[in-house]
Order: sequence, then C-alpha cells, then structure tokens
Amino acid sequence: QPVETDPDKVYDIVKKMYKDQLNLVWLKPWGFNNTYAMTMRKDRADELGVKKLSDLKGKAENLVMGATQEFVTRADGAPGLQTTYGFKFKDLKSMDPGLMYTAVAEKQVDIISAFATDGRIPTLNLLPLADDKHYFPPYYAAPVVRQDLLDKAPDVATTLDQLAGKIDDAKMASLNAEVDSKKRDPADVAKDFLKSMGLVK
Repeated sequence: QPVETDPDKVYDIVKKMYKDQLNLVWLKPWGFNNTYAMTMRKDRADELGVKKLSDLKGKAENLVMGATQEFVTRADGAPGLQTTYGFKFKDLKSMDPGLMYTAVAEKQVDIISAFATDGRIPTLNLLPLADDKHYFPPYYAAPVVRQDLLDKAPDVATTLDQLAGKIDDAKMASLNAEVDSKKRDPADVAKDFLKSMGLVK
C-alpha cells in the first residue's frame, strides 16, 4: 500500500482491509500511539526552547542523536527525518536500543529515537518532541475482534469501546513505568487504572 501517515486515514484503510479480507473488526482506538518519538531531557529541551521537531531547525547542527543502527541508516529513519524537517544533526550515533535512554539521561547524546509510550520517558524525566509534520507512521492501539464473536456477543464491542480515546501517550508511558521501573504486576496496574476511570469496581 502507498505510505500514509494521517492516523484517521490509516485507521480507515486498515479497518476496511481487515473486514474485507479477514472478517475481523477493528474497534475504536484507545488513544495512545506507540510510534517513534524523538526525545530529549526536559531540562535540555527547555534550555533550547524546543517542544516540537520543527523547533530543531537551526539547533540540530549542535546536537548529537542516538538511535539504533537501523534508524540511523534507513531511508525512512534519520535520513528522511532530517530531509523532511530541513535540518542535520551534528552526529548520529548507533546504539543498542536498551542503552539509548540511559545515554540521553546521562548527557552522552542530546536526543534519541525513543518509542512514545516507553516507561523510561517519565522515569528519566524525558520529553518526546511533537512530530508536527507527521513524519512517523501512526501506531495506534485498538482491539481487533472476530466478526463471529460480535455476532454472538455484541456487548464485547460496547465494553471494549469504553476505553476509546481514554489512554494518551503520557498515560500509557506512566502505566508502563509502573511495570518496568516499579516492577508491579501488569494485571494490578491495569486494574488500578480501570478503577481510577470508574470502569470497574
């Protein structure tokens, strides 16, 4: 399929193809988008007056970016990002994905290609920059359900759709941090969240 980055258009295309080809139904997205997110320390971003990727124009030339080898070299990774936004980083460092977050937190690099809902973002006081030109494709989470199940139990869709739009990137990152950093059981974290939303008792 041709590349499309508008989240609503992507959703509509995928929903139709799943229904036509697989008889599976995409329910409403829950809100968070686990796509790439160029991320900096909050204090560094504040110092530079940076909140979105287009703010890096004229500043990226003094910044070192850390990313996976794949992201550094792929045309739809760092090269395309720099072309789309019209800037060029001072240096690109290939790193193990597990080390990138520590590297930016410890000032070994200025910016990294993180994932928007990673629990290390709130834990390390990092700031994902807004992708204001929609360079990265959307990775919105939504339940996918068999049509035959919905035919028998339509309430499944009603129940799952109660979460539609209820979990943004920051909330999902904070929930992930509860599991990753605080080592809490995922089921407990999920239940506490649902209670806080008034969806379960």
